[in-house]
Amino acid sequence: MNLHVNANEVAAVLLADGWHEVKAGTFVTGPFAFAGATDGSSAHIGGQPGFRITTDEGAVVMGPLSSVLAVRLEAARDQERTPLQELAYRLDGQVVTAGGAGSVRFAHAGEEFEVWLGATKYGPRWLFAAAGDRDGAIDYGFAEKDPVDQVARAVMGDLKAGMRPGRPQATTDDPTAD
Repeated sequence: MNLHVNANEVAAVLLADGWHEVKAGTFVTGPFAFAGATDGSSAHIGGQPGFRITTDEGAVVMGPLSSVLAVRLEAARDQERTPLQELAYRLDGQVVTAGGAGSVRFAHAGEEFEVWLGATKYGPRWLFAAAGDRDGAIDYGFAEKDPVDQVARAVMGDLKAGMRPGRPQATTDDPTAD
């Protein structure tokens, strides 16, 4: 049996020195390496996975994932999630912030995607794109106040049907096709 942990639900991390409260949506994992301050070099620690959190006080804590002894999760029914946190939970992704704006980044079938609340001529709307390709974003027509579960279902429905944002729809060479 696998015990899956949704990183967006991590409320605290137990390290050797005790529990560290985690700011919502900031627990992330990835390759652990030290980067050189002046020469740009990096030292990968044998391909070892690492973690990063931001504490409620604003401190950033990073280290090898093996140093995490336990995590405490927030119970979903007791948790008041922001729309981005809820979307990240439903898409099994992570809330990321770039340029002061938040989005949800997630992977599907080996590709990275992004969903965010963007400014459109119709007001704030949920937009969906391949990670790093916001110009090819899909606007599903869901506004800021629409239920996030509708956005998640639309995104996953398209991905499961083979449709990808920013790519033209498949065409056929059959001249009789409509």
